Amino acid sequence: MPRKARKLDVACPNSMCSMHNKVGKLNIIRKGSQTNGTKRYQCTNCGRTFARTINTPFFHKHLKKKEIIRICKMLSETNSFRGIARQTDHHLDTIRAIADAIAKHCKKFNDYFIDELKLTPVEVDEMWSFVKKKKDIA
Repeated sequence: MPRKARKLDVACPNSMCSMHNKVGKLNIIRKGSQTNGTKRYQCTNCGRTFARTINTPFFHKHLKKKEIIRICKMLSETNSFRGIARQTDHHLDTIRAIADAIAKHCKKFNDYFIDELKLTPVEVDEMWSFVKKKKDIA
C-alpha cells in the first residue's frame, strides 16, 4: 500500500518538477529521517527525495540543529572561532564551515532584499536594526 501524501509545509525543490516550490499540494510524502534527526521527504510527482533542511544553513551538516544554533549564538556574541571550538569540543574547521554557511545564507537574504525588493543597502541595514530592537524587547 503506497504512503498517503499529506498537506505539509514543504515543497519540491526540483526546478524541473511541475510542483516546484508549491506548498500544500499533497504531492509530498514522508520518507524517514537522517542520522542527525533531519526529516526526509519525497515528491510523488517527480520522485525526488530531499531533506527538510535543503536551502538552509543546516543542509549537509552532520551536527544536530540545536548544536548548530548554539554555535551560531556563540558566533553572534563575537567569540573567537578557537574559543567556540574549545567550548563545544568541535574541530576548528567545523566551526569555520558553519560560520561560512551562515554568512552565505545571510548574503542571499541581503541580495534578495536589494535585487528583488529594490531596497537600498541603508534600508536593509535599518530593517535588520529594527528586527534586532524588536527581538531585544520581546
